[in-house]
Amino acid sequence: MTICRRLIIPWVLAVWAGLGVAHAQPDGQPDATPRYTVEVVVFRQPPMGTTVEESPSDRPADFRPRMAWPLRPVGTDGLGYERLPAAERRLNRTAARIDARPDFEVLWHVGWIQPGLGADRAQAVALPPALTAVGLRGDLRVYRERFLHAETRLQWQQAPSAYWIMDQSRRMRSGESHYLDHPALGVIVRVDERPQSTDPGDAPAD
Repeated sequence: MTICRRLIIPWVLAVWAGLGVAHAQPDGQPDATPRYTVEVVVFRQPPMGTTVEESPSDRPADFRPRMAWPLRPVGTDGLGYERLPAAERRLNRTAARIDARPDFEVLWHVGWIQPGLGADRAQAVALPPALTAVGLRGDLRVYRERFLHAETRLQWQQAPSAYWIMDQSRRMRSGESHYLDHPALGVIVRVDERPQSTDPGDAPAD
């Protein structure tokens, strides 16, 4: 089961999501903070094993407190990053095929637009309160130092005393889809640099 699943998800990403190419800033333009399109797919998957590391905790997560803002609607101003229209998401087909697999369920699929700020300034994105109905809470953050990084702090409550906790940080490459594995959860993150000259969304890749 473990080997099969570790092979299936990367295969789905390669076939259906495609790997993009990072946009280079044109020569001669002044240096500016890059802007990125971030897309995230969070899904539930069958637990892989029965070891302590592959079993849920009997206590909820004890994440370090930090400010996290929900995404704001397309075309609005205010706190939080702007949500990406569903038609501009690159991983729509990938998410649909994961959701169609037996015992897999996509819990959250969303995209947003953000500047490439450092870890001390980049906002965390809070999962919407509605997801507590399926036992999921937490936040995600993408920031840029020398390299891009994605942080996931998620908790899925499977039962009254069964908490699956995903607290990971991963170095990213712009224009690539990254799969973050976990005994019971899976997260796909894709970050694409947006062209400096215009702000319209990139064409969907899948």
